[in-house]
Amino acid sequence: MGIGSRKRKRNSTGDLMSKLPHDLRMMIDKLCQKGDQFAQIDQPDDALDQYEAAWELLPSPKNQWPAATWILLAAGDVYFEQRNFVVAEQTLHEALNFPDGETNPFIWLRLGQCRFELGDLNGAAMAFEQALKIGGDELFADEDPKYLNFLKTQLGIMRVHSPSATRRFQKPL
Repeated sequence: MGIGSRKRKRNSTGDLMSKLPHDLRMMIDKLCQKGDQFAQIDQPDDALDQYEAAWELLPSPKNQWPAATWILLAAGDVYFEQRNFVVAEQTLHEALNFPDGETNPFIWLRLGQCRFELGDLNGAAMAFEQALKIGGDELFADEDPKYLNFLKTQLGIMRVHSPSATRRFQKPL
């Protein structure tokens, strides 16, 4: 499968950049579309160049623009596909702090995958749980099954270790 996720595709770039002046919005949209095209044909460096150019066009402060969230997500996705998990994790973590970042299930999914691959299993479990909560288990459908299996195992362990009102003995024996 090529770089560029089928899940992170934008519904409408206009929605993401509605506050930007029309000409600027169109330039950023074209750069992002070119980046997506490069990502889909396994040209990650070209994709990242396009996303960087789009990023540079966003006026400061960048954290006011929903488009910034998407650009960071797109770049993070490319880094993930390149197996550059450290940079992907940093980029995706940053995207959480931009408009609608914390409610984007794909950011949480990729963040969890990066943390998993880096050996941060607690961080991975937390991110996967957020992804599942927001996006449901269909979010994991096209991903390596190891991620959902890990999450299910973690959720099962948490249920076993959590106190239950149905426990026979409420005090340690």
